[in-house]
Amino acid sequence: MKQNPILCSLALAAAAAAVPAARGQEEESADGGFDVLNGVVLVETCTSESNIFRPWQSFTDSSVGSGAVIGDGLVLTCAHCVANASYIRIRKHNEDSLYHASVSFIDNDADLALVTVEDEAFMADVTPMEIGDTPHVQDDILAVGYPVGGTDISFTRGIVSRIEDIRYSHGWTMLLGVQVDAAINPGNSGGPVLDVGTGKIAGIAFQGDKEGEALGYMIPPDIIRHFLDDVKDGRVDGFSDFLFDRGLMESPSKRRYYRLGEGRSGVIVQDVAKTLGDDSLKTDDVIVEIDGYKVSNNGKIRIAGNEPRSLFYPVYLRQLGERIPVKVLRDGAVLETSITAAKRDQRIRRWIFDRKPDYFLFGGLVFTTASLNYLVAAKPSFHDDLFEDKEFDGDEAVVVSDVLPDVCMEGYLGCSESLVRTVNGTKVRNLRHLVELVDSCRDGFVLFGLDRGDEWDVKMVVDAKELREATPRVMARYQVPADRSDDLKP
Repeated sequence: MKQNPILCSLALAAAAAAVPAARGQEEESADGGFDVLNGVVLVETCTSESNIFRPWQSFTDSSVGSGAVIGDGLVLTCAHCVANASYIRIRKHNEDSLYHASVSFIDNDADLALVTVEDEAFMADVTPMEIGDTPHVQDDILAVGYPVGGTDISFTRGIVSRIEDIRYSHGWTMLLGVQVDAAINPGNSGGPVLDVGTGKIAGIAFQGDKEGEALGYMIPPDIIRHFLDDVKDGRVDGFSDFLFDRGLMESPSKRRYYRLGEGRSGVIVQDVAKTLGDDSLKTDDVIVEIDGYKVSNNGKIRIAGNEPRSLFYPVYLRQLGERIPVKVLRDGAVLETSITAAKRDQRIRRWIFDRKPDYFLFGGLVFTTASLNYLVAAKPSFHDDLFEDKEFDGDEAVVVSDVLPDVCMEGYLGCSESLVRTVNGTKVRNLRHLVELVDSCRDGFVLFGLDRGDEWDVKMVVDAKELREATPRVMARYQVPADRSDDLKP
């Protein structure tokens, strides 16, 4: 059987040797010799992204980022550097040649991507960089990349300030992040942050925090290796979600109530994801140990070297489908159980990249499926039950993303950013269900039950025949190619 060259390169990437640049080596490269910095590249991307409010529209943009060569023609970079990419080109710092590239694998939750350069000449003077271990607090690091759109390579030195679960701004995921005081600016994203002692990759620069000074973050090797292991089978499965909500047990009276005796510690299970689908965890269980780590009353575990981590750390580092052993205190007795690393199936769609959102146009009303893209862009005020687990297969929240001005919409122009709960009293299951309910109303009135935050049930009453007749007029005025996206057509 013919082997996939990308997957073969992935298998070799972990064994690739890093060669830290010494002064003598840098001088040799100036005379045309081998330059170790060619493993750090400039990533230039043109994108085509859908308008989340009017999904039939799209807009183009361009951006620059950085990347690290980790295998034969394989560049590791950030997902947000190449998401929605229509064109990618790569530059090395010591030559003017351009190399065209394409995305092979992308995990938007982890903000990581693998980009492939097919041109064999690209690797002529490049040795793949080696991925090291997750660093420790106060370790010296060196961020290398192309910040603020510059075309020349840049270096900023610093130390590791903190290591903890943080919110990844691109995917809204909670995963392990490493805070550094080295400057991480736009353009640095996707570039390697090197361990000064070993020259190996200690992380991938990916975001900053404008609320503080010198607050830069990198994705650590723990997360990078999970991504690289995940895609070895040729597909991206991603990271496990947090499968339960936990409450801290720092209150002495609370520990006594749950019969957590002297010498024991843990956290209380407040809610369990439906994804688990069994009794491996129950509400009011006290988790005292997870994956062999003792759980503290503050929700932390201690790994090698006594370093603190979130108790969710052993969960999201497992590949989907793997079992994680857990010890719980239930009804005063310690039980051994296990949970399966999995994605939660929630009513809201995750980020939509590299494809158009679905939509349905009825008169001037634009309906779409609620997604993280929509929530971040619109910042709506309706009641927040979108992150709950689906009640049934196909359960998805639907929103009015926009109201296109027309005479048929008088009185309702301010009703965008509304959650659609019912159509003529029937609970909306998903966007396709809403389309079926509306299409079945050939005349008479249609009552949309909307949630706009201030009230649970705001009724929008429209004349079915009037809006149906107005739809072609609205389509022509706003250049809408069809009244619904292709996936919603009969």
